[in-house]
Amino acid sequence: MSPTIQNSAFHSAGIDAIYVAWRVPSSGLESAVVGLRALGVKGFNVTTPHKTAVTRHLNHLDHFASLIHSVNTVKSEHGRLTGYNTDGAGVFDSLEAAGADPVGKSILLIGAGGAGRAAAFVLAERGCRLALMNRTMAKARSLANQLRKEFDANVSVAQFSTRTLHRLLDEAQIIINASSMGMHGKSNVPIKPTWIRSHHCVFELVYLPLETRLLQYATMVGAKTVTGLDMLLHQGAYSFTLWTGRKAPLVEMRQAIAGRLSSIGSLAR
Repeated sequence: MSPTIQNSAFHSAGIDAIYVAWRVPSSGLESAVVGLRALGVKGFNVTTPHKTAVTRHLNHLDHFASLIHSVNTVKSEHGRLTGYNTDGAGVFDSLEAAGADPVGKSILLIGAGGAGRAAAFVLAERGCRLALMNRTMAKARSLANQLRKEFDANVSVAQFSTRTLHRLLDEAQIIINASSMGMHGKSNVPIKPTWIRSHHCVFELVYLPLETRLLQYATMVGAKTVTGLDMLLHQGAYSFTLWTGRKAPLVEMRQAIAGRLSSIGSLAR
Protein backbone atom coordinates (compact mmCIF):
# COMPACT_ATOMS: atom_id res chain seq x y z
CA MET A 1 0.00 0.00 0.00
CA SER A 2 2.81 2.47 0.75
CA PRO A 3 3.81 3.11 -2.91
CA THR A 4 0.15 3.76 -3.75
CA ILE A 5 -0.23 6.17 -0.82
CA GLN A 6 3.01 8.11 -1.29
CA ASN A 7 2.84 8.37 -5.08
CA SER A 8 -0.68 9.75 -4.85
CA ALA A 9 0.58 12.31 -2.34
CA PHE A 10 3.48 13.38 -4.57
CA HIS A 11 1.15 13.69 -7.55
CA SER A 12 -1.42 15.69 -5.59
CA ALA A 13 1.25 18.05 -4.23
CA GLY A 14 2.87 18.52 -7.65
CA ILE A 15 6.17 17.07 -6.43
CA ASP A 16 8.44 15.44 -9.02
CA ALA A 17 9.20 12.26 -7.07
CA ILE A 18 8.47 8.56 -7.08
CA TYR A 19 8.23 5.98 -4.30
CA VAL A 20 9.19 2.38 -5.06
CA ALA A 21 9.53 -0.74 -2.93
CA TRP A 22 12.46 -3.16 -2.77
CA ARG A 23 12.69 -6.43 -0.89
CA VAL A 24 16.02 -6.40 0.97
CA PRO A 25 17.39 -9.48 2.77
CA SER A 26 19.00 -8.96 6.17
CA SER A 27 22.40 -9.80 4.72
CA GLY A 28 22.04 -6.96 2.21
CA LEU A 29 20.74 -4.23 4.52
CA GLU A 30 23.99 -2.30 4.90
CA SER A 31 24.66 -2.42 1.15
CA ALA A 32 21.13 -1.21 0.43
CA VAL A 33 21.54 1.79 2.76
CA VAL A 34 24.94 2.62 1.24
CA GLY A 35 23.41 2.40 -2.24
CA LEU A 36 20.48 4.65 -1.37
CA ARG A 37 22.83 7.21 0.11
CA ALA A 38 25.02 7.10 -3.01
CA LEU A 39 22.00 7.53 -5.28
CA GLY A 40 21.04 10.71 -3.44
CA VAL A 41 17.48 9.69 -2.55
CA LYS A 42 15.60 12.16 -0.35
CA GLY A 43 14.48 9.46 2.05
CA PHE A 44 13.06 5.99 2.49
CA ASN A 45 10.91 3.82 4.72
CA VAL A 46 12.05 0.72 6.57
CA THR A 47 9.76 -2.11 7.61
CA THR A 48 10.00 -5.41 9.47
CA PRO A 49 12.47 -7.02 10.07
CA HIS A 50 14.92 -4.13 9.56
CA LYS A 51 13.58 -1.40 11.88
CA THR A 52 16.17 -1.96 14.60
CA ALA A 53 19.08 -3.23 12.50
CA VAL A 54 18.99 -0.16 10.22
CA THR A 55 19.89 2.12 13.14
CA ARG A 56 23.50 0.89 12.92
CA HIS A 57 23.83 2.33 9.41
CA LEU A 58 22.46 5.83 10.00
CA ASN A 59 24.24 9.03 11.04
CA HIS A 60 21.68 10.18 13.59
CA LEU A 61 18.43 9.19 15.30
CA ASP A 62 15.86 11.68 16.49
CA HIS A 63 15.01 11.57 20.19
CA PHE A 64 11.94 9.38 19.86
CA ALA A 65 13.59 6.84 17.54
CA SER A 66 16.58 6.61 19.88
CA LEU A 67 14.29 5.94 22.85
CA ILE A 68 12.57 2.98 21.24
CA HIS A 69 15.60 2.01 19.13
CA SER A 70 13.43 1.51 16.07
CA VAL A 71 13.29 3.41 12.78
CA ASN A 72 10.67 3.28 10.04
CA THR A 73 11.48 6.54 8.22
CA VAL A 74 14.84 7.90 7.07
CA LYS A 75 15.49 11.40 5.78
CA SER A 76 18.59 12.19 3.74
CA GLU A 77 20.15 15.64 3.74
CA HIS A 78 23.46 16.13 1.91
CA GLY A 79 24.26 12.45 2.38
CA ARG A 80 23.54 12.50 6.11
CA LEU A 81 20.87 9.97 7.11
CA THR A 82 18.58 10.66 10.07
CA GLY A 83 16.22 8.01 11.41
CA TYR A 84 12.72 8.65 12.72
CA ASN A 85 9.82 6.52 13.92
CA THR A 86 6.37 7.68 12.83
CA ASP A 87 4.44 4.61 14.02
CA GLY A 88 3.52 6.03 17.43
CA ALA A 89 2.35 9.34 16.00
CA GLY A 90 0.38 7.36 13.41
CA VAL A 91 -1.45 5.51 16.19
CA PHE A 92 -2.25 8.71 18.07
CA ASP A 93 -3.48 10.58 15.00
CA SER A 94 -5.58 7.60 13.87
CA LEU A 95 -7.39 7.56 17.20
CA GLU A 96 -7.99 11.32 17.10
CA ALA A 97 -9.28 11.12 13.53
CA ALA A 98 -11.74 8.41 14.62
CA GLY A 99 -13.11 10.67 17.35
CA ALA A 100 -11.41 8.73 20.14
CA ASP A 101 -9.00 11.26 21.65
CA PRO A 102 -6.70 9.03 23.74
CA VAL A 103 -5.41 11.73 26.13
CA GLY A 104 -6.26 10.78 29.71
CA LYS A 105 -7.97 7.55 28.65
CA SER A 106 -7.40 4.01 29.96
CA ILE A 107 -5.82 1.98 27.19
CA LEU A 108 -5.22 -1.76 26.94
CA LEU A 109 -2.24 -2.34 24.65
CA ILE A 110 -1.76 -5.95 23.54
CA GLY A 111 1.77 -6.63 22.30
CA ALA A 112 5.10 -5.06 23.26
CA GLY A 113 6.94 -5.54 19.96
CA GLY A 114 8.03 -2.84 17.52
CA ALA A 115 4.71 -1.14 16.74
CA GLY A 116 3.47 -1.69 20.29
CA ARG A 117 6.57 -0.03 21.75
CA ALA A 118 6.20 2.97 19.46
CA ALA A 119 2.53 3.35 20.37
CA ALA A 120 3.27 2.97 24.09
CA PHE A 121 5.88 5.74 24.10
CA VAL A 122 3.67 8.27 22.32
CA LEU A 123 0.59 7.43 24.41
CA ALA A 124 2.53 7.53 27.69
CA GLU A 125 4.14 10.83 26.75
CA ARG A 126 0.67 12.32 26.24
CA GLY A 127 -0.74 11.24 29.58
CA CYS A 128 -2.64 8.06 28.77
CA ARG A 129 -3.08 5.32 31.36
CA LEU A 130 -1.65 2.10 29.93
CA ALA A 131 -2.13 -1.58 30.70
CA LEU A 132 0.47 -3.60 28.78
CA MET A 133 -0.31 -7.22 28.00
CA ASN A 134 2.31 -9.44 26.39
CA ARG A 135 3.15 -13.12 26.23
CA THR A 136 6.73 -12.39 27.34
CA MET A 137 6.58 -10.63 30.70
CA ALA A 138 10.23 -9.57 30.65
CA LYS A 139 9.66 -7.54 27.48
CA ALA A 140 6.54 -5.89 28.89
CA ARG A 141 8.25 -5.06 32.22
CA SER A 142 11.24 -3.58 30.44
CA LEU A 143 8.96 -1.36 28.35
CA ALA A 144 6.95 -0.31 31.41
CA ASN A 145 10.12 0.63 33.30
CA GLN A 146 11.28 2.77 30.38
CA LEU A 147 7.94 4.56 30.25
CA ARG A 148 7.95 5.27 33.98
CA LYS A 149 11.53 6.55 33.87
CA GLU A 150 11.03 8.74 30.81
CA PHE A 151 7.51 10.09 31.41
CA ASP A 152 6.57 9.09 34.97
CA ALA A 153 3.84 7.14 33.20
CA ASN A 154 0.83 5.44 34.77
CA VAL A 155 1.45 1.95 33.38
CA SER A 156 0.70 -1.59 34.55
CA VAL A 157 1.87 -4.94 33.18
CA ALA A 158 0.00 -8.22 32.79
CA GLN A 159 0.89 -11.68 31.58
CA PHE A 160 -1.22 -12.70 28.61
CA SER A 161 -4.10 -14.97 29.63
CA THR A 162 -7.77 -15.18 28.71
CA ARG A 163 -8.95 -14.40 32.26
CA THR A 164 -6.71 -11.35 32.57
CA LEU A 165 -7.70 -10.18 29.10
CA HIS A 166 -11.37 -10.26 30.11
CA ARG A 167 -10.68 -8.20 33.25
CA LEU A 168 -8.57 -5.60 31.46
CA LEU A 169 -11.15 -5.23 28.68
CA ASP A 170 -13.71 -4.29 31.34
CA GLU A 171 -11.37 -1.58 32.66
CA ALA A 172 -10.26 -0.14 29.31
CA GLN A 173 -11.78 2.59 27.16
CA ILE A 174 -9.49 1.99 24.18
CA ILE A 175 -8.20 -1.44 23.08
CA ILE A 176 -5.18 -1.62 20.78
CA ASN A 177 -3.99 -4.91 19.34
CA ALA A 178 -0.33 -4.41 18.42
CA SER A 179 0.40 -8.13 18.37
CA SER A 180 0.43 -10.42 15.33
CA MET A 181 -2.72 -12.23 16.49
CA GLY A 182 -5.32 -12.22 13.75
CA MET A 183 -2.79 -11.41 11.03
CA HIS A 184 -2.47 -13.50 7.85
CA GLY A 185 -4.61 -16.33 9.17
CA LYS A 186 -2.88 -16.55 12.57
CA SER A 187 -4.96 -17.31 15.65
CA ASN A 188 -7.16 -14.40 16.72
CA VAL A 189 -7.14 -12.55 20.02
CA PRO A 190 -8.97 -15.02 22.31
CA ILE A 191 -12.02 -12.96 23.20
CA LYS A 192 -15.76 -13.53 23.27
CA PRO A 193 -18.23 -11.22 21.49
CA THR A 194 -19.83 -10.17 24.79
CA TRP A 195 -16.52 -8.79 26.11
CA ILE A 196 -16.61 -5.80 23.77
CA ARG A 197 -18.93 -2.93 24.70
CA SER A 198 -20.32 -0.06 22.66
CA HIS A 199 -18.27 2.48 24.64
CA HIS A 200 -15.00 0.85 23.54
CA CYS A 201 -12.77 2.00 20.72
CA VAL A 202 -11.01 -0.99 19.15
CA PHE A 203 -7.85 -0.49 17.10
CA GLU A 204 -6.09 -3.19 15.05
CA LEU A 205 -2.60 -2.19 13.91
CA VAL A 206 -2.44 -4.91 11.25
CA TYR A 207 -4.36 -4.44 7.99
CA LEU A 208 -4.20 -7.93 6.52
CA PRO A 209 -6.92 -9.01 6.89
CA LEU A 210 -8.68 -5.66 6.97
CA GLU A 211 -11.38 -6.92 9.35
CA THR A 212 -10.16 -9.29 12.05
CA ARG A 213 -12.44 -11.12 14.45
CA LEU A 214 -11.72 -8.45 17.08
CA LEU A 215 -12.98 -5.71 14.74
CA GLN A 216 -15.97 -7.82 13.74
CA TYR A 217 -17.03 -8.13 17.38
CA ALA A 218 -16.56 -4.39 17.90
CA THR A 219 -18.70 -3.59 14.85
CA MET A 220 -21.44 -5.94 16.07
CA VAL A 221 -21.94 -3.91 19.28
CA GLY A 222 -21.52 -0.49 17.69
CA ALA A 223 -18.08 0.29 19.12
CA LYS A 224 -15.71 2.63 17.32
CA THR A 225 -13.18 0.78 15.17
CA VAL A 226 -9.83 1.85 13.73
CA THR A 227 -7.99 -0.31 11.20
CA GLY A 228 -4.37 -0.84 10.32
CA LEU A 229 -4.97 1.12 7.12
CA ASP A 230 -5.72 4.20 9.22
CA MET A 231 -2.40 3.65 10.95
CA LEU A 232 -0.62 3.21 7.61
CA LEU A 233 -2.19 6.41 6.30
CA HIS A 234 -1.21 8.59 9.25
CA GLN A 235 2.30 7.28 9.76
CA GLY A 236 2.82 7.67 6.01
CA ALA A 237 1.64 11.28 6.24
CA TYR A 238 4.37 11.96 8.80
CA SER A 239 6.97 10.43 6.49
CA PHE A 240 5.75 12.60 3.61
CA THR A 241 6.10 15.74 5.72
CA LEU A 242 9.59 14.78 6.92
CA TRP A 243 10.78 14.28 3.34
CA THR A 244 9.09 17.29 1.74
CA GLY A 245 8.53 19.82 4.53
CA ARG A 246 4.90 20.06 3.40
CA LYS A 247 1.59 19.03 4.93
CA ALA A 248 0.45 15.67 3.63
CA PRO A 249 -2.68 15.61 1.38
CA LEU A 250 -4.60 13.18 3.58
CA VAL A 251 -7.81 13.23 1.53
CA GLU A 252 -6.02 12.18 -1.65
CA MET A 253 -3.95 9.59 0.20
CA ARG A 254 -7.09 8.04 1.68
CA GLN A 255 -8.78 8.03 -1.74
CA ALA A 256 -5.75 6.19 -3.13
CA ILE A 257 -6.15 3.51 -0.46
CA ALA A 258 -9.85 3.13 -1.28
CA GLY A 259 -9.09 2.84 -4.99
CA ARG A 260 -6.43 0.21 -4.40
CA LEU A 261 -8.73 -1.83 -2.16
CA SER A 262 -11.49 -1.59 -4.75
CA SER A 263 -9.20 -2.89 -7.49
CA ILE A 264 -8.00 -5.73 -5.29
CA GLY A 265 -11.61 -6.66 -4.56
CA SER A 266 -12.46 -6.67 -8.25
CA LEU A 267 -9.52 -8.95 -9.01
CA ALA A 268 -10.54 -11.28 -6.20
CA ARG A 269 -14.02 -11.63 -7.66
